[in-house]
Amino acid sequence: MKDMHNKKNGFHSAWESMGNGLKLLLLIFSTNKRYLILSIMFYFIQGVTPILILAVMQNVLNKVSIALQQGAGLVIVPFGWFVLVYVVKNIVNAAQGYVEGTLESLLSKSLNIMICEKSTRLGLADYENATINDQLKRASQEASYRPYQLYTQMAGIVSSLITMISSAIWLVLWKWWIVLVLLIVSVVSMYSLFKINRQQFQIYMDRTPQYRQSWYMTYLLTNDRAVKEVKIFQLGSYLLERYSNLLESFFRVDRRMLGKLTGFTLMYNMLELGVMLWFVWMAMKETLLTNIMIGSLYGYIQAIMLTQSQIQMMMRGISQFSQNNLYIEQLFLFLKLPTSDPVYHQKDLSYMQPSGVGQDFHIEQIAFEEVSFKYPGQSRYALNKVRLSLSKGETVAIVGKNGSGKTTLMKILMQLYADYSGTISVNGCNIKNYELADIQRKIGVVFQDFMQYEMSARHNIGFGDLGQLEEDGTLMEAARYAAMDNVIQKLPHGLNTQLGKWFEEGHQLSGGQWQRLAIARAFVRKADVYILDEPSSFLDPVAERDLLELFLDLMKDRIGIFITHRISSARLAHHIVVMEDGQIIEQGTHEYLVRLGGVYLEMYQVQASSFAADAVTNMGGVFKS
Repeated sequence: MKDMHNKKNGFHSAWESMGNGLKLLLLIFSTNKRYLILSIMFYFIQGVTPILILAVMQNVLNKVSIALQQGAGLVIVPFGWFVLVYVVKNIVNAAQGYVEGTLESLLSKSLNIMICEKSTRLGLADYENATINDQLKRASQEASYRPYQLYTQMAGIVSSLITMISSAIWLVLWKWWIVLVLLIVSVVSMYSLFKINRQQFQIYMDRTPQYRQSWYMTYLLTNDRAVKEVKIFQLGSYLLERYSNLLESFFRVDRRMLGKLTGFTLMYNMLELGVMLWFVWMAMKETLLTNIMIGSLYGYIQAIMLTQSQIQMMMRGISQFSQNNLYIEQLFLFLKLPTSDPVYHQKDLSYMQPSGVGQDFHIEQIAFEEVSFKYPGQSRYALNKVRLSLSKGETVAIVGKNGSGKTTLMKILMQLYADYSGTISVNGCNIKNYELADIQRKIGVVFQDFMQYEMSARHNIGFGDLGQLEEDGTLMEAARYAAMDNVIQKLPHGLNTQLGKWFEEGHQLSGGQWQRLAIARAFVRKADVYILDEPSSFLDPVAERDLLELFLDLMKDRIGIFITHRISSARLAHHIVVMEDGQIIEQGTHEYLVRLGGVYLEMYQVQASSFAADAVTNMGGVFKS
């Protein structure tokens, strides 16, 4: 990203800036064309208003000078025009404020929805990509205000241009070369101003990873999920220091850039002031020589100041437009970002046109044939030539050490990653020949890092199948399968009870109860394939055994898969798969694997010996008592 901006000398060509500005205008036009047209009309009126005020004020002053000799009646009509212009100006300002506020809200709403919609189309691999995460962060954190700022800067530049041209024409009729001098003084400052803005934007781009780190520090210091470890491990001071150091580094760089900008601005303003005072003195001399009237003196002074201020506003607007335009490019790049999600990217991945499945379709058999997969940027295979067959009515336990590929295998099955080699077949047909969204709807899963939705119990279960969200009976049946029905019935508002502590009237659950809700969320789906990833993580051994026995019963006409470290749980399955270094090294029944005398037996003996040691210790305690 940095190299790209260096190649462009830190800012875009005029054509690129205009192109992004046009894209933004088209986006706003699609949001609400009526308010955009009204806004543009008001900016045009704002552009001509200053010169109208100047004209009526000059006329009033000149008429006052004449009226001192010829009578006060000469002032009535000019004063009437003066009053009318200011009344219209106030009405236009009020109307513009309403229109601009509405347009800003509409644009913010539309862009935030677009960014969130785009994020739903990104694949799991995209979220695990730090570069894409930075793009998402940049796009989302300023979407509420930055695009509207860019639009107002574009409109403000045009409005200032209208005012500048009007006032410049006024001055040209007096002394044409004054406008030329004002333009030269302004253009001289442009290069330095753009250079500072390039540096500021590059700092912003380079700082994005640090922004994410600072956000994470605040998350750890303020989130209830982290507070227990922060307290018990006394991490508060360390995290606060890291957060403070990040902010201090931001402050030092920002202060240096502010000093540079302040020095340049002061130098430019002093040059501008000297030129302006020279022109004002010229106008005063001509008035004293009676070459122009007092009203004309006022008009020329105002025209000089107006021309200079509008040039300055245009320069500032162009500078800010250039800086924000780089953000807009990042926004449009993010919105155009190709997704790695197999569901949205399916046509590019399949050699055949995928077909949908009807309501009578059921997954009865799944086969992995030489499936291999590497995570992006990794040289080691997370899965290496995996061959595995799963059939309806069969429950499979997958065991192995951490990092052996158990969860990755399930993510590939769920089609969360696309760039794997080998073939996954469903009912004897390549999975890519189906609509992958239909396949995903046939899978219910409880992830090891399952979500705790800070919403109602109804949502925490119903998110498994949105079509059942209002079906209390179905939701409670799923809760019963997960042994959560009694807990929900005791909640203050049953299924409608707010859970968690982030919002008012939230009811906090234990870790095991949250996990049971996640299990109920999977069961409510009425899927053909159920996957439980480490169901023992929050459950005691008895609760896990009861859950797995129920799971085995529910899987009589489905495919059941559970990942576990507990051999006592794995032995309940019909088939056990042992994984190591991304490969299946053993598989079969518990009895077969014990007789095989391999890795599974070693794991079994280690766990059995620990249980035996605990039993001896406990018995010793009983005899001593």
